[in-house]
Amino acid sequence: METTAQPTTAQPVAKDETSASEFDFDSKTVKLNSGYEMPILGLGTWTLSNEEAENSVYHALKDGYRLIDTARYYQCETGVGKGIKKAVEEGIVKREDVFVTSKIMPSDYERAAQGIDDSLRDLGLDYIDLMLIHQPGSNDEAVYKAMEQAVRDGKVRSIGISNYYTPEAFDEVMSYAQIPPAVIQNENHIYYQNTALQEYVRKYGVVVESWYPFGGRGHTSENFNNETITAIAKSHGKTSAQVILRWHLQAGYIAIPGSSNPDHIAENYRIFDFELTDDEMRQIAAVNKNQRYENW
Repeated sequence: METTAQPTTAQPVAKDETSASEFDFDSKTVKLNSGYEMPILGLGTWTLSNEEAENSVYHALKDGYRLIDTARYYQCETGVGKGIKKAVEEGIVKREDVFVTSKIMPSDYERAAQGIDDSLRDLGLDYIDLMLIHQPGSNDEAVYKAMEQAVRDGKVRSIGISNYYTPEAFDEVMSYAQIPPAVIQNENHIYYQNTALQEYVRKYGVVVESWYPFGGRGHTSENFNNETITAIAKSHGKTSAQVILRWHLQAGYIAIPGSSNPDHIAENYRIFDFELTDDEMRQIAAVNKNQRYENW
């Protein structure tokens, strides 16, 4: 992954540098404000066991994925690490080809530096590509500063936040950040698009990433069977899942659908051979209800 020097102060990105947050559909990456390139489509591992995570990560890397998302809270970092190691040993990828995201869990907020070391140990990696604060808590500033120190120490390359949904919440982080967040990972799907936050953080070169891109377990049917989505899917000869993921990317959201099913993992990656029209993008934008499914 390409790299440049980390910013030392949290300043807005100049207007002529907005390309830093534009998606490159040829390379399937986006240039982060940290200078690193991040894949725009990845595999999520929430709810997977270590064994499932190992198998899913391995299959995803074989299928072409280069972004793997996990977290301390998921308790499957060991499996994720084993899946990456297996793919590397078989020559499918090199370590530097894989972009690994993890998160500091709330119970580690008083020991954030150790939490980062624990993730490195369990993942079996020398560095983590992106480390996030998992959700707002009582010790956010100290946690964020621990992540900044991990960047300086070479343990982490880029940092960000998760489950911060308003400009006010983002501004609070910026009030103490020396290195601005590169990514905000939030719940985003067709019924909760939160374009206001996306527009607000754009001037900092911050990219928004979608967990629950299909609405999450228990809600995928509602998303997949939306009449607008099914009609567009039919016109392209694609599945609802593929249309929704393509919408995420064209709307400027990194997406990390989770699955333990090899067929679904492969299906979710086959979205780079078609493009939604401007009219189709407007149709999907109109589906938005500002409706979240979770409350964290």
